Amino acid sequence: MYEIQFHPADIRKQVRYQFLSRRAFRWTVASAILLGVLLATGAALSPLGVQALLLSGKLRVLREQNRLQREVLHQRQRSLDELSKAVGAARTRQRQMSLILGAPQSSHGLGGFPEQAEGRITTPEARAAVEQSLKLDTDSKALLALADELASFARSNQELTAAVPSICPVPAGSFVLTSPFGERVSPFTNSADFHSGLDLAAREGTPVVATGSSRVVFAGRFPLSRNVRWWRYGNVVVLSHDRRYLTIYAHLEDIMVRRGQQLERGDQLGTVGNTGWSTSPHLHYEVRVVRDDGSEPVPVDPRIYILDHQWSGHEALLVRQREVPAPAFDPLPSRLRLR
Repeated sequence: MYEIQFHPADIRKQVRYQFLSRRAFRWTVASAILLGVLLATGAALSPLGVQALLLSGKLRVLREQNRLQREVLHQRQRSLDELSKAVGAARTRQRQMSLILGAPQSSHGLGGFPEQAEGRITTPEARAAVEQSLKLDTDSKALLALADELASFARSNQELTAAVPSICPVPAGSFVLTSPFGERVSPFTNSADFHSGLDLAAREGTPVVATGSSRVVFAGRFPLSRNVRWWRYGNVVVLSHDRRYLTIYAHLEDIMVRRGQQLERGDQLGTVGNTGWSTSPHLHYEVRVVRDDGSEPVPVDPRIYILDHQWSGHEALLVRQREVPAPAFDPLPSRLRLR
């Protein structure tokens, strides 16, 4: 048995006694020792706890910064993608203009191997973005060089530039392409034939304009007795562009020009009609190219030449370029001359 006495500071107060058994005393001592150890351990670990709290706060800040940086990276990646598309579209337009003007294609290339990003960039997304930006910079410089060459060619060949049939013959938004250039099933014979132009369905009376600087070589309707196929075109106007190109405007309702008349790009020559072999009001529009050997003008896809309207599958048209796969197209009548 153990006795514990508590003596108050005031001698007038009574002394208090506490009696403990040996077992209770041992538990009391053990508890005091354990409490001391816990207090000592807490005192030793408290700086680490404070440091852990500080590090946890910094980690939250770093995570937020990382999230924001990734958002910025994704925004920059989207901007790079949009710029890449814009450069690709500009390259397509440059190829198209070089093609229709017959300008020499330069050796400046686009789409080569991108430069390598610096090794210190370890994030895959960031490395890819940097490499894409480096490639975009190279492609942009090459495209500027190509554009300068094309502009120089156009300045040196102003008459050719004015003559090229480069606009849509009917106003934008007023037509629907119902029959493209190429092989098709004829709506009249129900058999395969080659369609040497575009059928642009539009309201009767819609203005039809010259697509380039030109001279009228025919305006009217071919006599049935002289040429059955061209008689089927109904009212037709044929223009000669600098003796390099020929454009044909068929199934017209009204003809507003006469043979020998000089036209500028955008001048009205007639209106959409339904004359000749036609199932509904539309314009049949053709572009034919005179080769260097002076042989029969060959039909080409007019969509390649039209710069003020974007066609579906535009890039594929340029890949095929402007060659006809040896079609059996209608030759020019003997009475029709380019001169």
